[in-house]
Amino acid sequence: MLNIWKGYGWLVPAILIAAFIDVQFVIDYFMGDGFYGANNWVKIISLVVVCLFMGGVGLLLNYKARLFRRTENIDDIIKPPAHTLLFLPIEIWAVIVPCLVLGLHYLAPAQQDKTLSYLENPKINDIYAVDFSKIFKNEDPVYKYGTMLVVSTNLNLIEIQSSTHAYDGMSGVRKDIHNGKAKDMRYYGAEVTAFNVQELIRFYRQKAILSVKRD
Repeated sequence: MLNIWKGYGWLVPAILIAAFIDVQFVIDYFMGDGFYGANNWVKIISLVVVCLFMGGVGLLLNYKARLFRRTENIDDIIKPPAHTLLFLPIEIWAVIVPCLVLGLHYLAPAQQDKTLSYLENPKINDIYAVDFSKIFKNEDPVYKYGTMLVVSTNLNLIEIQSSTHAYDGMSGVRKDIHNGKAKDMRYYGAEVTAFNVQELIRFYRQKAILSVKRD
């Protein structure tokens, strides 16, 4: 069985989750609701502070474990860090985490632009991963995630069929799209609904359309 962490390696996700929840709560409490989410510089500073703290904890825990002395001679030898997550010392995660977060932060706008371009220029067989409850009335508030398939485009009018399958989370939707199940016409109901491009873009901004799959 793979050991995900060793020693206090579990502190990496624990520190990140606890710190960011607390930081957001404290900042919004003193600066006003939504201040944290609306200001990227606050997020970056928070990320740096949290990772510096995590790095300090890692160095403190692992420093004494790095060197030990043989009892039979005086040679110092290197000992692997005792507190790791996925075989990496805690302090290394203090470098990896901000790199990953900042990388995703700069990649996200590119993906958003790509999705918007697909919605502005829809094509037949585009598959939309959606939250039905934000598009249609009287939808199940729990099993609300599914797909919609573009079956016709006529100038500004786009005709769409909705899946007969719905899930309580996006994982099922992503799986059906990935394995090709969502491409099968039998996956969809017979009813056709028409939207215009402006409505599709509005759905995306309202997080009703969550992603677009185009072959």
